[in-house]
Amino acid sequence: MNNRKFSSMPPQFQPEPQPQIQPKTFYLPGVGELLSESFQVYKSRIGVFLGIMIIPILIFLLILLPVVFFGYYYLLQGLNINPLLLGLLMAVFGIIMAIISLWMSVSLLYAIKEREQKIGIKESLAKGWHKIISYLWISILSGFIIGGGFLLLIIPGIIIALWFSLAAYVLVSEDLKGMNVLFRSKQLIKGYWGKVFWRFLVLGLIMWLITFIVQLIPLIGAVIINLFVTPFSFVFIFLVYENLKRLKGEVPLEPPKRKTKIGFTLLGILGFLFISAILASIVFLFFSP
Repeated sequence: MNNRKFSSMPPQFQPEPQPQIQPKTFYLPGVGELLSESFQVYKSRIGVFLGIMIIPILIFLLILLPVVFFGYYYLLQGLNINPLLLGLLMAVFGIIMAIISLWMSVSLLYAIKEREQKIGIKESLAKGWHKIISYLWISILSGFIIGGGFLLLIIPGIIIALWFSLAAYVLVSEDLKGMNVLFRSKQLIKGYWGKVFWRFLVLGLIMWLITFIVQLIPLIGAVIINLFVTPFSFVFIFLVYENLKRLKGEVPLEPPKRKTKIGFTLLGILGFLFISAILASIVFLFFSP
């Protein structure tokens, strides 16, 4: 009797039911939301982005101006420039600028990736320097495979290009190398191909319109594109990558089947042969009398 009496608690002392915590749901933001968020990131990091992007422009001017000066001097003296020497100088100049461009691209990706840590220009460049070779290899590998896809038909080329569109972002964000970077990008796109294509299409149209207008400005049009349009595009695509990664729930890389690897390898060989043939034709036409 007494036990029953003391076992019941007064209503005011009964514990209140705890509200259930709903799991957070992730979704792929729309174009407008991505553009708005990209602008916020760009605005908050504009000093670092511009500092990184202005370096290749300065190096380009430092190399180009002496070449133009000496070329003009030779013309005034009535001297002929050896075509072989000219071709060699152009090749060296192209290699230098390609390395600088790769370096700036990887550094820009690190500045975006670690935006919360607010890393500066120097730290971004240091991180990017160690990834140049990997970035170059991924670019060449994906370029050959995409080229092979376009050789078959336009549609397969577009599909493969979108599959591998996040490869550079995977490279700087995840501990993967070589073909695994490409297959990870494909894994993230899987199931969202149409949505990602639509977002990239809208971004491309907006960037094309801005580029078309800016190019009308004499002399500085190309500089404005490099300083402003390129970083904004990188931010937009990086946000797409981050949201897809959240949607996938940190799912680890699924090893591709052997047939899939062989198929992409054959596409890469086909693309390599095609691109090599084009480059050989250009060199032959350049040096032909």
